[in-house]
Amino acid sequence: MRTIDEVLRIEDIDQKIAYLKKGRKTELPDAVKLYNDWNPNRHEIITDTEKYPKIKITVEKEKEVYDEKTGKTTTIPKKTKDVEPNRIALPIEQDIVNIQTAFTVGTEPKMNCEPEENEQGLFSALRKVLEKNKIKYQNKRIVRSWLSEQECAEYWYVVKDDGFWAKLKRKIANLFGASAPEYRLKSVIWSPFRGDKLYPFFDDSNNLVAFSREYKKKDLDDMEITCFMTITADSVYQWELSDGWKLVSSFKHGFKKLPILYCYRPEAYCEKIKTLRVRLEKLLSNYADCIDYHFFPILMLFGDVQNFSGEFKSRVVELTGQGANAQYLTWNQVPTTVQYEAETLINQMYALTNTPRISFDAIKGSGNVLSGVAFDYVFLSTHLNVENLAEVIGEFMQRRVNFLVSALGSVNSSLEKAAETIDINVEIEPYRLENLSEKIDTALKAKNGELWSQQRAITFVGNIDNVLDEVEQIKEEQAEKQQNEISKQEKLSKFSSKSNQPVK
Repeated sequence: MRTIDEVLRIEDIDQKIAYLKKGRKTELPDAVKLYNDWNPNRHEIITDTEKYPKIKITVEKEKEVYDEKTGKTTTIPKKTKDVEPNRIALPIEQDIVNIQTAFTVGTEPKMNCEPEENEQGLFSALRKVLEKNKIKYQNKRIVRSWLSEQECAEYWYVVKDDGFWAKLKRKIANLFGASAPEYRLKSVIWSPFRGDKLYPFFDDSNNLVAFSREYKKKDLDDMEITCFMTITADSVYQWELSDGWKLVSSFKHGFKKLPILYCYRPEAYCEKIKTLRVRLEKLLSNYADCIDYHFFPILMLFGDVQNFSGEFKSRVVELTGQGANAQYLTWNQVPTTVQYEAETLINQMYALTNTPRISFDAIKGSGNVLSGVAFDYVFLSTHLNVENLAEVIGEFMQRRVNFLVSALGSVNSSLEKAAETIDINVEIEPYRLENLSEKIDTALKAKNGELWSQQRAITFVGNIDNVLDEVEQIKEEQAEKQQNEISKQEKLSKFSSKSNQPVK
C-alpha cells in the first residue's frame, strides 16, 4: 500500500483521489439505508406500497339487470375503490439512541488533572475552549451520530479571535506576553446524515495519518459542485469537480497533530432490532385495519319483517317465519394474542439494546424517586453498556483533549511548554441521579476519618469548577474565622480580668 506522501505526489488528480479513498479499511456506510431506518417516515410500512398495498373495498356488488324491451339480462360488474391502509411507523431507533446518548454523555466526561502552577493557565484555557464550542451539546450530537450513522468526525480549525483570549486573561494573569494570540479554536462535525462521505487514511500500523471528506455544495447559480477535502499532519487540500478535478486551495493548518477526531462502528446500534421493529409496525397497522372494519357491531336479521314500530329509543322490529332472530355480529374473544405479541416485541427491542423504558407509565409505580445506589442498581445493565460504548467514545474524548492541549500550545506560544508536560485523563461517567446531600455526607466522613484530603473531598462532591481555588478560599475563611475567635477570646479575657478587680 502506498504511503500518504507517495499518494500526494501523484500528478494525476483522479488517481490521487482514488488512492485517498482506498486508504479507508472499512466499508462506507449506506447513508440512505441508515436514514430510512432512523426516520420513521421512511420506514417500509410507509413507503413500500407493493408489500403493503392499498385495500380494495366493494362499493356496489355485482348485479343482473333485466331489460323488458329486449328481454336480455345484463350483468353489471361490482364497483370497488382503493383505500389507504393504516400505516403506523414507530420511531423506536430514535428513542433508543437518544436514551443511550443521554446515559453516555448526559453527564459531561470528567477531566482528571492535577496541574502544576505553570500549567494552570493551559488547563483553564482548555476548559474555556470546550465551553466556547458548546462541547457539552456537541458530545451528544457526536454520540448520536456514531450510534445511528456508524461514523462521525470532528474537525478543528482556527478563526480570528473575537475576544476569547482577552476574556480569559481577565481571569488568569500572565496568560501570555506582550502580544495576544490572533486566533482561537473552533470545531465542526462531519457525518453521513450531514451529506459527508468520510475516508480515513490508515497506514500499515493502523494509525490515522490523513483524513478525506467528499461533499456537495451549491454555487451562487444554484449549481451543485462535488468537493473533496484532505487533511494531513501539516496541510489541508481541497479539490472541486468541474470538467475534471481541480485543486482550488491548499494551506498549512499550523497544528502539530492531525486536527481530526474520528469514531466508527461496524453497524448501527439498532440494526439488531430492525426485524422486531418491522414486525411490530406490521402488527399494529394490520390490527388497526381490523378495528376499522370490524370493531363496530353488525346487525343480522333472520326471517320476514312483520312490523316496525316505536320511536327513536323504543323502536321495535317484529320478525316472523321459521328461525326468526336478530343479533349483532361481534368479536366473541378479546384479541389478547395481539397485545401479548406487541408487548413482547417492545420489551425485546429495549432489552436487546440494554435501554431502559423511561416513560411515565413505566415509572409511575416505582414509589419514591430513585437516587444514589438504588438508581445505579435499577439501571445497572445500562451503566454496563455505557462502559462498553466508552471503549470507543472514551478514546475519542481522550484524543480530543490531547489534540486541544497541543493545539493551544501551537496557537499561544506562552502555553507551549505547559502543553508538553500537562497530563489529563478523560473518564466517561454514566448519567445518574445525583443526591448532593449523600455525596457531601460521604465526603465529610472520608475527610474527617483521614481517608481523603480536603481537595479529594471537594473533587468527589463535584460541584466546584476550580478545586484549587476553592481550597484556598476555604483556608482563607478558616484563617479569618480562627482570627475572629482569637480576638473574641482576648476581649472576653480582658472583660473577665476587669470584672475580677476589687472595687475601691
